[in-house]
Amino acid sequence: MAKIQTALGLLLSYQISCLPAAAQAFQDLSTTADGSVLYFSSPVRQKGTDQKFYSKIFRWTAAEGVKLAAEVRDPGTPDTCGPSRFYQLNRPQVSADGAVFGYTASRPVEINRYCSPAEANQGIIGQLGRTTRLDGNVALSPNGRYAITTTFVGLADDFHTVTDLSSGVSTIVAGAFNGSSRRVTNDGAILTPKSSAVIVTDRTGQTRVLPAKRTVDDAIIDAAGAKVVYVTYLGPNSTARLSVISVQTGNETELTTGFTILNPLITADASTLFFRDVADTRLQLFTVGIGGSNRRQITNERDGIAIAVVSGNGLVAFAVTSSSRLLRIDVASGVATELVPATPLITASYRVFRPQTTIAAVGSLIDLYGSSLASVRQLIFCGRPADLLPDLAQRYMRFQVPWDLPEGPCQVIVTSDSPFEHGIDLQVRQYDPRFVDYGAGVGLLYHGDFDSDISQANPASAGEVIVAYMTGLGPVDNNGLVSAGFQCRFDVTPVEVLYAGLAPQFLGFYQANIRVPVLGSVDLAPSLSCGWDVTRQAATRVWLKN
Repeated sequence: MAKIQTALGLLLSYQISCLPAAAQAFQDLSTTADGSVLYFSSPVRQKGTDQKFYSKIFRWTAAEGVKLAAEVRDPGTPDTCGPSRFYQLNRPQVSADGAVFGYTASRPVEINRYCSPAEANQGIIGQLGRTTRLDGNVALSPNGRYAITTTFVGLADDFHTVTDLSSGVSTIVAGAFNGSSRRVTNDGAILTPKSSAVIVTDRTGQTRVLPAKRTVDDAIIDAAGAKVVYVTYLGPNSTARLSVISVQTGNETELTTGFTILNPLITADASTLFFRDVADTRLQLFTVGIGGSNRRQITNERDGIAIAVVSGNGLVAFAVTSSSRLLRIDVASGVATELVPATPLITASYRVFRPQTTIAAVGSLIDLYGSSLASVRQLIFCGRPADLLPDLAQRYMRFQVPWDLPEGPCQVIVTSDSPFEHGIDLQVRQYDPRFVDYGAGVGLLYHGDFDSDISQANPASAGEVIVAYMTGLGPVDNNGLVSAGFQCRFDVTPVEVLYAGLAPQFLGFYQANIRVPVLGSVDLAPSLSCGWDVTRQAATRVWLKN
């Protein structure tokens, strides 16, 4: 048993180690020149509201706090090629004076021979009481006069559109653009980074290529279009670097080096740069003069800085930490004011093992992954509180699906001390058989003496009793046995099932003890299927001796 416990522990560790870092609850920060207004996007909702868990836009001011700025509550009529409405709202942008506000609304679309090409994004811009809708991703110029959009077709055919929002005139310009407003000037020029150069394209299509001395991994341009700042990430033989290129002369100056320089930001007058770099193992916000002087660490947050934006005058910064705390920072003093405490975000659900699933089988364990999960005070599933089980790495929440739930849709809601909460939709099923999976379709199968697992190097023998670990086998009787009719097969050959029920000592798991038959074929890795019928069964491969 100890070896099986170790195997399940290793399986769980594998699951954790292979998951990507989760996004923060608050994204896409944008602020005005004086830092008086902040916009951000988020799929979380404010407590006590019926806001949907689609990404939406929020607005913060000191007088009103956080308010909902834009939301699409219904994706519209779906078909096989995608929903009819652009309902995921992201990338909010506000002009320096706050008079123009825009964002990109998105929807998932299918691209195949049965679906005609459809635009997945729409730029929505509000100004002077009117709303403008433009096809494609949108990026606003800092002064709010120009909107740069790139459609699906434009991206494929290498062009973008510049719209003068004061006149409504749109001009198609060569060169695809899919970047952020950090790469747009007041005059509607765009910056395109390449590996060894940056290209500035004005709104008439005229271009200028500025060679870089080092690899360009990220780049921005100031509002006036006079200076390009680019980042070279950490390499095996060099530190990360921040460099500036004069657009007029092409001269390049190295500003500063660091361990992990990320996400450069520049003030409206191009005098000061901000960026993230590592300090005491955490990413913090730093500043440096455009001439490379006066490098200074601004923040010293225990959970590090994940996202930041700085006002055009350089006096105010807003940041999201790795635990999704939203901060307002006085740049001169470094004093941070918490606008929103740690806010959990659920990004994925698993039945402990891969693959990701939205099916919650009764009696089985569900692991929820995301960000700031340590801040969760309560988990509600199907309208009732759920007991959280201890985790192993502070990266997930685990609970057991109650046995008495009816089949159907159910929502998981997690709450913390934040005024926001988040949730995902799951489908409760009585039966959803699955083998506990090592990956690549190989189930967790053990030799009957529990000495080792079954593998290509250590296959099972005919006549041997082997143990298969499973989930989703549904309700059990008072003895822990699954419902009648459970059976297993090696390919098409029925096998003797000695036990099928709850796995002793392993909450949320089942085990099936089966005897390996003498097979007439020479297939050394036949399919083992277990369940009741074609809609309630699972299959995996088993290594057998020749």
